Parts: sequence; C-alpha cells; structure tokens
Amino acid sequence: MSQGTAKDVAAVVRAAGELVGRTRLQKTVALLELARVGYGFSFNYYKFGPYSEDLVESADRAVALGYVSEEERRAAWGGRYSIFKASHAEPTGSVARDTLIRIAKEADAVALELAVTAAFLADEGAKDPWSEVESRKPDKRGSLRKAKELYREFLKVEGLPQPLPTIV
Repeated sequence: MSQGTAKDVAAVVRAAGELVGRTRLQKTVALLELARVGYGFSFNYYKFGPYSEDLVESADRAVALGYVSEEERRAAWGGRYSIFKASHAEPTGSVARDTLIRIAKEADAVALELAVTAAFLADEGAKDPWSEVESRKPDKRGSLRKAKELYREFLKVEGLPQPLPTIV
C-alpha cells in the first residue's frame, strides 16, 4: 500500500469543498482508511482517537503547495481551529469514498470523533469498543447516542471494498 500524500489530502478537501477542523480532517481520513477507500495514511491511537502524523505533514504540504487553503480562526472558547478549502469541488472517483466524506463533513464534530474512535478500536481488536470509548472519553459520554446514530449512517454506505466493523 502506498503512503498518503499532499495531493491525497487535497482530494479529500476537494470532495468536501470545505472541512472545518484538523480533528475533523483526521477522523475523516481515518474513516476512509478503516473502510479501505483511503490513501494509505497510517494511524495510531492518541488523545482524540486515531491520529496520523503523516496526515498532519501532508496537510501542511498541501497548503504550502497551494493545493488547498487553510484559514485559522479563534474559537469561542479561546482555542484555534482551521478551515480547509479547495478552489473547486471535485469528486474523488469513488462514490463510496465521496459519500463517507460528505457524511463526515456534515456530522457533529464530537459524534464523528467518538464514532471513528470506536471503529478504530474495534479494528484494533477491542471487544466492546463503545464501552472503551466511554471509559477513555468520559467527558463526552453525552454524545455517544449521536455517535452511534452517525456510525449507523456509515454502515449504510454501499460499495466499500471491506465493510466497516459492525459495532452498533
């Protein structure tokens, strides 16, 4: 399998048109990898779930090379977040991949984080990934119902080379 590149990050952003947040970019690309429609980025578990340093570097290169733009803004709570945009929208060439990207783009950010984290943990062999997510992220327990609903949407996507883990 090849390793993801700046052009691959640009393809994801172009398919979305706009992605708000580096965490959303991480979880969207992790979801694509779990569904086997990704670009070869490798992920490890980190504080907010699946995380890829290679993806961070590729996203920075995509911005530096002008494939996508990144606008940083200050959040209401004082932190900063990024908005990634492409100059034009363009499908990736895979209906399943584009569908997953669209669902992830429109999803509640915390629900997306929890849903993709549960799928990642299941893929890593966790026996009860939802309980594992709940124990690792107790402050986000209130969003688990939304995360499970979101994950059911992901499971409905047709045309994936390998089904996502059935965890709902």
